[in-house]
Amino acid sequence: MQWTRGEYTLTDDPARADIAAIHGLLQRTYWAGSRSREQVAVTVASSLCFSLFHDDSQVGVARVLTDVGATSYLCDVVIDPDHRDVGIGSWLMEVILDHPSVRRTRVLLITRDAQPFYRRLGFATHPYECMVRSPGEEGGSE
Repeated sequence: MQWTRGEYTLTDDPARADIAAIHGLLQRTYWAGSRSREQVAVTVASSLCFSLFHDDSQVGVARVLTDVGATSYLCDVVIDPDHRDVGIGSWLMEVILDHPSVRRTRVLLITRDAQPFYRRLGFATHPYECMVRSPGEEGGSE
């Protein structure tokens, strides 16, 4: 599917995902800065990936892991700093939350610093503790 807003185009077509651009966007984040280009390629191929373009350049990304019927996990939401504060982040999220593979599911996400943004979209703090287990580590880690 494809959506357009002004000079921006959003697509869930995996063939359009620019792995090099996505890797570059993720390198600037606190949660994915150490991911290799190969890891990024695997995550994009294994999820519902939304690629945001300005003209022909990819300037944003968001991924969703979903079972389509009950639960989705929103992750790797990034907008290039040069394209923030113009409303495309909210538009990106509105499109994702209304996507046929997501709209009927409970959407989970983890964020360290974007709670106000997600609260405006209807997200709330989950009442249960979030737990994580990382590969190769007993007991998990951050």
